[in-house]
Amino acid sequence: MDPDVANFAVVAVIIVGLVGALSAITVAFVRGIQKKPISRETPNVLAFQERFDLLQQSVDAIAVEVERIAEAQRFSAKLLAERSETSTVPR
Repeated sequence: MDPDVANFAVVAVIIVGLVGALSAITVAFVRGIQKKPISRETPNVLAFQERFDLLQQSVDAIAVEVERIAEAQRFSAKLLAERSETSTVPR
């Protein structure tokens, strides 16, 4: 086989492969553009507001409980301090 013909055949195969690949990419791109975007339902603002209010109430309840625990801790520390003062005082 003539080297020029072989080179021409290789170049022709490469060109056909590139055209096929570019055609497939173009078709996929066009189909992607033509697809309708996925319609998402509009979020229900009232549901979000109710959930936010519930979350806020929960956080407030937790804050009250933490404050109650802190007060109990302070009271316990005060009692322990008073008890240690009375036990160290000589009689």
